[in-house]
Amino acid sequence: MDTSHCDCILVVDTNLVFREALCRWLRAIGCKVRTADTGEQAFLILRDWQQPIDWLYARADLPMLIDGWILADEYHDSHPTRPAVIAAPEARSSDRGDIIILVQPNPAVVLEVLHGLVAASRRRPNGGEDGSDYQRHAA
Repeated sequence: MDTSHCDCILVVDTNLVFREALCRWLRAIGCKVRTADTGEQAFLILRDWQQPIDWLYARADLPMLIDGWILADEYHDSHPTRPAVIAAPEARSSDRGDIIILVQPNPAVVLEVLHGLVAASRRRPNGGEDGSDYQRHAA
């Protein structure tokens, strides 16, 4: 992976083992990673304009008030055409195609999807804001 511009991925998951494995693998392929285990922590990270987030992976079900769906909405304020990657207990459609929904994924599946999105964005002349290829494969 080209590291001339390291993409920063926000990983939001309550499962520490899952989160740390995914983060370790993402860092190994050259990505910057920020983590949170609650939606409230992730929301503040998304609002930190000094350290922008390029991609979002979050569990749909998070403790407290802010869940993965709300985080996806907040993420889309900065990246309206990039898909957020959400792990959910069951399939759910995204009418706009702006969310890639993974049903109970393991870290390797999430890594594959995120790596594909980052790689595709670097190959596209417009910055690769569209994740439609992965939307079709992930659901």
